[in-house]
Amino acid sequence: MILQFKGTPTKIPEATFPAPVVVDSALIQLKYDLQAFRSLFEQGITDCRCPGAALVIVKDTSIVFVEGFGTRNVRNNDPVDEHTVFRLGSLSKGFAAVTAGMLVEQGYFDWDDKVKNFYPEFKLKSQEQTERIEIRHILSHTTGLIRHAYTNLIEEGWSIDKIAAILNEVDLVSEEGKTFAYQNATYSLIEKVIGESTGKEYQEILENEVFRKCGMTDASCTYEGMKETYDKSMPHALVSRNYVYNNTRITRKYYNSISSGGVNASAYDMGQWLKVLLGNRPDIIRNETLSHIFQPVIKTHERRFYDSWKETSGSWYAMGWRILAFHNRQIAYHGGYVNGYRSEIALDRENGIGICVLFNASCDYAKWTIRDFFNFYDTQIAAPGKMLIAGKESATLPSSNGT
Repeated sequence: MILQFKGTPTKIPEATFPAPVVVDSALIQLKYDLQAFRSLFEQGITDCRCPGAALVIVKDTSIVFVEGFGTRNVRNNDPVDEHTVFRLGSLSKGFAAVTAGMLVEQGYFDWDDKVKNFYPEFKLKSQEQTERIEIRHILSHTTGLIRHAYTNLIEEGWSIDKIAAILNEVDLVSEEGKTFAYQNATYSLIEKVIGESTGKEYQEILENEVFRKCGMTDASCTYEGMKETYDKSMPHALVSRNYVYNNTRITRKYYNSISSGGVNASAYDMGQWLKVLLGNRPDIIRNETLSHIFQPVIKTHERRFYDSWKETSGSWYAMGWRILAFHNRQIAYHGGYVNGYRSEIALDRENGIGICVLFNASCDYAKWTIRDFFNFYDTQIAAPGKMLIAGKESATLPSSNGT
């Protein structure tokens, strides 16, 4: 018997399959390899008994490691996580330089524009030198003022305007561009340049054009923002030589000078920020502009702890960033300290790798974290072999395949 069907046969749709998932095996391997650095880092903060810390590492466009360690507050032992907020201190200077670079791209001003054109109240002891000071001079600490001119007044809560009114009482040690002398008060004048050129407060631009667009969901730049954050780390102070820490209170210091030391952020936030700094967010700032920001301006001639690393052969200041010659390549770096918090950030733009670490106390291992990381990266990932024990000379670790 032959079966016959009436009507038009139903057309069976062609089978559809989801697009194949692309697996980046190199990224997976890197995440695995970084577990050895995690152990190194954890040992370092354990040895110095730091109450809490957070670590983030970025490779190109990916956060390959982010984790909190220890406690937010020694009094209640709440754990640090990737969204726990710390104060950044002078890592804030890098935000100011990049924000300025964004505005240079938009045509609001240029690096060699005169500060006085935007802030007529600006006066140094020499009128001639006042007229010559450019935006790049305030961002590279090369105005010719003595080191830390009126930093004490920043810490006492004076406004930038009030401090600027007496800058002409400070002795000059050189012409502009000739010597490096680290500043906080004078660096903050970039906020006045930005405000005058855009008609908006620096805080508003930082929050809307940087934090929000970068995806820095935990970040803020006010005292109130820090106090109102639930998942925040408290600052701690050493109370005995045996590495015993007690928590202290959050102060208002440097919130009057956001560009010098007023940013609050989590490790997750700093991961988003590192993506920008590595040149992977052209929607925020172009790589060419970043190259200008990171271009060394002046040799620093300081004896900082990183100058004692045997891997470091020189140090300079760019705009808002220190530049280290580390293993014969440039590392963009900055450290920060404020109100009992310590922070470190560094990136190797050539190899697309960056790290940021946040501490809730001024622990000794902060001096070694950046060095240890790049030594680890060079020897265990770029060229497997020897590496460092936290803050000490090298020993050989097994490679990731167990041999």
